[in-house]
Amino acid sequence: MADCKTPDYRTGRRGRHWTHALRSAQRAGAVIVTDDTGESVSYSHTDSGPGRLRPWVSVDGVRYDSYEVHPEW
Repeated sequence: MADCKTPDYRTGRRGRHWTHALRSAQRAGAVIVTDDTGESVSYSHTDSGPGRLRPWVSVDGVRYDSYEVHPEW
């Protein structure tokens, strides 16, 4: 039997499915933070407008792209 694939959020590989990997990490107990300030963000996706392309929102209302955030354990 082959080993299971290591999740992207564990390897840090920010590929095609990075948003999904971040959501999986969040469900597994990680806190999602911004790369530049380390501020905690939450997922708030909408089907249109700026939320579609920048689904991570800080407490101050600043939106971030998935490639600008990472999980912390």
